[in-house]
Amino acid sequence: MLPGTMTEALYPPPPWRLRGTVQAALWRVPRAALPGPLPDGAKPLGWGRSALLATVRADWQPGGDLAYGELVVAVPVRLGWQIGITTTAAWVDSPAALAGGRTLWAIPKRLGRFETADGRTTLTDADGPVAAVTDRPGRPWPLRLPVPLRVLQPDAGGVRITRAAATGRFRLGGPGWDFSPTGPLALLAGKRPLLALTLADAEARFGL
Repeated sequence: MLPGTMTEALYPPPPWRLRGTVQAALWRVPRAALPGPLPDGAKPLGWGRSALLATVRADWQPGGDLAYGELVVAVPVRLGWQIGITTTAAWVDSPAALAGGRTLWAIPKRLGRFETADGRTTLTDADGPVAAVTDRPGRPWPLRLPVPLRVLQPDAGGVRITRAAATGRFRLGGPGWDFSPTGPLALLAGKRPLLALTLADAEARFGL
């Protein structure tokens, strides 16, 4: 068997078609505190000494190519004429999602454990608590809206560009977020997001 054949067999070929619920928030953080690395030449979006940071919690359900839990941290960036995001950290509870994300799209995924009780989902990894997300009812929009996305990841060749798209029912207000003050996302501990929302009944395609 060739090296890598077994690993490649663990995950489906792109594009991945996923179904579930996506909860997202946008934060204002000091530009000097932004996580990295970013692709060479990429400029974080923001103003003055502040920049934007996004967190995304996804619960991908059976019915798509993979079913798994995920929490992503991403920096909105501009690279030349392209606007997109760079994922600086991601936790998943699926070895297949971890292997595929790293190999196909250069996304630095790591394993974590998601536990849900009474509408609150907590994430821990090998080093301890990371974050918790509490479901809250939001104000629904009547339409299903498309969300295009471009992911710009640094890799050995410079930058790996991946396109994705999702659609779903938006709910403004979104979940409540809490971050461990001693965990890898401590820069968000105690902060309130600029924007929080939920994409319910989401259908996503990643790796177009």
